[in-house]
Amino acid sequence: MSSKPDCTEESEPPSITAFGEARSAALVERVCAVAHLPPSARVAIIGRRTLPFVLEFLKRGCSAVRSLQPGAPSPDCEAADLAWIVDVGMGELDDALRAARLRAGSTGRVIVEGAASSNPTSIRDRTVAHGLDVVSFDHRACRLVLMSTRPAMAA
Repeated sequence: MSSKPDCTEESEPPSITAFGEARSAALVERVCAVAHLPPSARVAIIGRRTLPFVLEFLKRGCSAVRSLQPGAPSPDCEAADLAWIVDVGMGELDDALRAARLRAGSTGRVIVEGAASSNPTSIRDRTVAHGLDVVSFDHRACRLVLMSTRPAMAA
């Protein structure tokens, strides 16, 4: 009896690109579920390194997807069903919340993802100042879901 495996061909590990795409797809899937987004939703992604998420939302059939950087001017202010804040530091959070609030209006959702949402006590005062209230918080994923508490104000 041979102790060698029958298959001599080594399998290659998945590429970093494939891993990144799978991770982006999984994150977008969870965000869509949490926000109850229809397939044709309008989405604004606010933060750094947003291209993989933009592409994933487009693959899903979203009708409009915007990528915005906190604090950077944005000439249009197209309404969005979801404003998703990803990869922002605490110093950029107020600008990102302001932009998200303007985009989401009174009916859209705002999701704060990652390190910026890891301390819900400190972020609570900031969200209230921008007219947003916590709908849910996922401690495991560090994901905070917000919704408007008052009509959006013009910039």
